[in-house]
Amino acid sequence: MQSGEWKHCAVYEKELQRLWPLEQKDREIKIAEFANQFGFRVRFYQKGLCTIFDKWPRNG
Repeated sequence: MQSGEWKHCAVYEKELQRLWPLEQKDREIKIAEFANQFGFRVRFYQKGLCTIFDKWPRNG
């Protein structure tokens, strides 16, 4: 995921399942940990649909 012009990025279920199988235990937590590791956060998650990532807001 590259940051640039867009303020968010939607990743749909087909792509999510490549890394996190649909029935994986603690799936949402693992996706959020991945996002955080790269400076992003999960803004929206709906199992079976998509996850929307964005950058953490700047403080100040």
